[in-house]
Amino acid sequence: MPDLQAIRNEALLAGAVDPTTLRFRIIELDKFDGTILSIPSEDICLSDAIEETARLVRARIDSHFCLEPVGFIQ
Repeated sequence: MPDLQAIRNEALLAGAVDPTTLRFRIIELDKFDGTILSIPSEDICLSDAIEETARLVRARIDSHFCLEPVGFIQ
């Protein structure tokens, strides 16, 4: 499992928004042509998105996954 605090620190040091304050969707892409295959999750926090994506990567070897920010936690 990736280190959530390390991800957060890297983003902040690079001048980005704190990723722990964002909501994400997971996008599944075909590994060979890049077409969107599915959106397994629409609105989840960073830690849940990382866990879910790790599970999906192990289960679907012919896909790439992208986390896309969709909103802020207020």
